[in-house]
Amino acid sequence: MIFTNIGSHPARIAILGPGGYGKTTLANAVLTHDRVKEYYGPCRYFVACESISSSGALLIELGKVLSVLKGSSDSLWSRIHTSLEAKECIICFDNFESPWDQAEDTRHSVEELLSSVTEVRRVTVLITMRGTERPSGTQWTRPPLVPLQTLGHHAAKEIWMHIADVYNDHAEELMKAVDYVPLAVNLLAHLSQTTPPTLLWREWSSKQTRVVQRGQAHRLSNLEFSIQLSIDSGRMKANPRAKDLLGVLSMLPDGMHMQQLDKFHGILGDIEIVMCLQVLQQCGLINLNGERYHPHPIIRHFCNYHDLTSSRYKVSLEDYYLTLASMILWEAEPQQYGEMVLEVNNTKAILLGLLESNYENHQTLIYAILSFTELHRNIGDLSDKLIGKAVQFLQENHGSTSLLIKCIQKWASLYMYADDLNSAKEKLQEAERLCSSPGGNNHLAQILKELGTIHLSQGAHNEAEASFQRALRFCEAENYYLGQGDCHYGLGGIYLHLGKYTEAEASYHKASHFARVANSSINQASAYAGLADTYVQLGKLNEAETSYQQALEIDKAVNNVISQGNDYVGLGDIYIRQNKLTEAISALQSALDLHKLANNILGQGACYSSLGETYLGQHRLNEAEASFQKAIELCRAANNGSGLGYALDGLGRLYKSKEHV
Repeated sequence: MIFTNIGSHPARIAILGPGGYGKTTLANAVLTHDRVKEYYGPCRYFVACESISSSGALLIELGKVLSVLKGSSDSLWSRIHTSLEAKECIICFDNFESPWDQAEDTRHSVEELLSSVTEVRRVTVLITMRGTERPSGTQWTRPPLVPLQTLGHHAAKEIWMHIADVYNDHAEELMKAVDYVPLAVNLLAHLSQTTPPTLLWREWSSKQTRVVQRGQAHRLSNLEFSIQLSIDSGRMKANPRAKDLLGVLSMLPDGMHMQQLDKFHGILGDIEIVMCLQVLQQCGLINLNGERYHPHPIIRHFCNYHDLTSSRYKVSLEDYYLTLASMILWEAEPQQYGEMVLEVNNTKAILLGLLESNYENHQTLIYAILSFTELHRNIGDLSDKLIGKAVQFLQENHGSTSLLIKCIQKWASLYMYADDLNSAKEKLQEAERLCSSPGGNNHLAQILKELGTIHLSQGAHNEAEASFQRALRFCEAENYYLGQGDCHYGLGGIYLHLGKYTEAEASYHKASHFARVANSSINQASAYAGLADTYVQLGKLNEAETSYQQALEIDKAVNNVISQGNDYVGLGDIYIRQNKLTEAISALQSALDLHKLANNILGQGACYSSLGETYLGQHRLNEAEASFQKAIELCRAANNGSGLGYALDGLGRLYKSKEHV
């Protein structure tokens, strides 16, 4: 950029970026580069602007650097201009935000001075400046230099190893924790010369950004001091609500989505969201990544450690996410469901924070977590950290037995969806033992049903039937219609596995009846799907298609993404049996899209296997091979042995077809 049009249009380059990203280091590297030294010789000037807050002070500092300060102050600019015109030179104004980020009249006069310097044809100008906004009045070289980013992993590792003798797993974790910010990597590497990375990592876990300093309160030796300079900048002081918004954003690991700006304006009240986001971006404190506004990770660490969020905004934020988490999944409108998915990671973070803060209203918090776990299970997130913390919270705070049992059951359901049946069984047996405690007996029937489902999945049909029959007796004694429907649904699954199709059909009809009586749409859809599976085995494909369509209609209404995908897979398999291959591909593609949306690897594997069968039936061998290969990859990733065998069998038949061709 410097040498492209050196004779006719000397470069005017702004090196922008957040604090600690290496702007000064880059400028010094330019000034000491061999080619720059050879071309400009001694006419390479570095103007430190850190302590300058006016155009007058900047003019004096420039005169001092150029050695023309002696003489009348009235003619100082004339002497500077003469010096700049005398020969080709390069000037770097370092930390230019200090004089520029002032009141409007001061900023304007500083921009005028910079413009006057850049109008001198023989001067190449660099500025380093925090943030993302260039001063106006200067014709910056096009295309402009993009703001500096964090280091790549390899570059960060090279810097560390150049400075320090020890590089190990904890050094790696430290660099990741500071997001490879150049200043932080440099300081940590220097610290590791005397303090082992293992100990530094332990310190980071408790002190966060306070660890990253070498004693002096200076922007180049203390990470927190550097961050504080950006937070205390003139633009931030002129917009104090921007600091409040930064605190709010730091509570949200997924940041703030553009679609949610109006929503957050309502939540936060007096914060002008758009204006404050602009200020935070200009100061280099946040980024717009895709459609989400995020603080830089190291800024987020700093803000959370120092609790920058005011209690007023924190309470408003917690209330919003508790309400969102408590929403019943199958009762949510499409717009509400979209909002729940957009905010899923933020919701999880807020709920975890409330658990750690010993939130007083146990029941509200735990019911929100139970409801929210249903959502993230539905979209394919089977992590158990949140529900595990909820169980720990109740145990440590002597919470109600009923809530504890509900949480352990929900934990078991996550294991079941992850196909970890042994862990699911252990959790349910733990919940069953708790049922003997006061307030626990009401949950026993549900636990027995879930244990029956696991026995069924493990091929233990007698144990499964015994569990469901025992649960059914409990439900009948209590006139618990929803529970009776669940039990009949479970028994239908057992009879289906055993090939007792008449008994299975009868059980699923009973399940459907009790679901209607209990007004449970989800159970109604499950009963229809069970009937459809039974009709397929009985060869009643028209009845099976009708039942799947009924299940699909309900699952769409209750936003059950995974069940919708399963319904489409069932329809696709029916169409394959009917040799309606075009309809089969359409249904299976819909299923695949839904399982991808839910990040359901098992479902995706089943879709690709069925698509492979369909393409094979159409003699589209290349597409069939690609589908089977993808199914094999996904089944291996999900440790799904039966699905893997099915896909390998399909691929084997395909290769036989290719040999025949």
